[in-house]
Amino acid sequence: MKYNVLIADDDEHLRDLLKMMFQDSFALQFAELAEEAFQLINQTQFQFIILDIHLPDKSGLDVCRQINTLPEDSRPQVVILSGDSDDATVKEAYELGVGDYICKPFNVTAFHERLLRFSADLEKIAALEQQDANIHSVTETVMKQAASYGNALELVSKLNSCHDARTLCNTVLQNLLHQGFHCAIQVRSQDESLAIDVDVTECSEIELQIFDLLKSKGRIYNFRKRCIFNDEHVSILVKNMPHEGTQSYDSILDVAAKLIPAINARYISICEHRSLVAAKNALTHTLSVLSEGVEQMEGEKRKLLENIEMHIGLSFHQLDLNEDQEAFFLNLIEREIRSREESNKLDTIQQMIAGCVDSIQILEPEEQDSGQADSLQDDIELF
Repeated sequence: MKYNVLIADDDEHLRDLLKMMFQDSFALQFAELAEEAFQLINQTQFQFIILDIHLPDKSGLDVCRQINTLPEDSRPQVVILSGDSDDATVKEAYELGVGDYICKPFNVTAFHERLLRFSADLEKIAALEQQDANIHSVTETVMKQAASYGNALELVSKLNSCHDARTLCNTVLQNLLHQGFHCAIQVRSQDESLAIDVDVTECSEIELQIFDLLKSKGRIYNFRKRCIFNDEHVSILVKNMPHEGTQSYDSILDVAAKLIPAINARYISICEHRSLVAAKNALTHTLSVLSEGVEQMEGEKRKLLENIEMHIGLSFHQLDLNEDQEAFFLNLIEREIRSREESNKLDTIQQMIAGCVDSIQILEPEEQDSGQADSLQDDIELF
């Protein structure tokens, strides 16, 4: 690529000489007046300006002042080529930021090589700027990825404080919304199916159909500007996916693909906890009913045995037994009946059920002040 060079000098012979020297190396434009140079500078991005101090209409120093009003990254390098070697003029030119000040007459070959060296220096500067831009881009990418992973870690931490499906869904949706993603989420099990949209609370019929159709399409399924992330019991629909190939797109794919199993695992834990609570409550109720039944059966059995004992005693006179014989049989019957009055089997069953209930240890979540919880969450700044 040839650099654009402006030669501003009213000496026609010098312009022809410079054209012959540099036309193969640079894209040249010429001006005889300062005003003409101003117009060209406003129209074209020059990398170099070869400038005479004494132009017919204005001083070359005025051109330098005009150049200094341009944005710093678009200012060309200025080389003064002049017969004026006055110290004050030279000093002022350098104060205005000129790259070099060459007095006439000058060595043509040396001047040609000097300008080529300036060109090589510009190329090195451009290469360094590009390298710096690349490093900045990589750094920005790393920071964005770090921020994404930081948000993911924060969400995983918050999932541990979710003890029901709706709280779990809202926590996930708010975290993703904080990152700029508008999503809907569905959790499902044998006992329930819950779907929430961060924008309208309840999912539309279309979104429910999308979940139903795409929940078995693999971990990640892209369609148009949307993407769904699936696991066995959880699906997250991202409604505003970034353009494919961008850093944001790659970041959400990477993070969500690793995050969805954690959400699924937490939902399974919530379902298991709910099942354990239900099982414990059912066993507790069963134990209560069994205890009442045992007490009722024992009472009925005692009454039955007492009736049998009374009827046997009343029937002894029909057998023509003396008092000793009656007493013997009464003691025998009473001893045998009483020995079978109580049974330990039902007591054993009660003890077994009570042991099962006691063995189910369910840690209920502690109540936490909402204001304190919000304050703690606000203080978490991972990145």
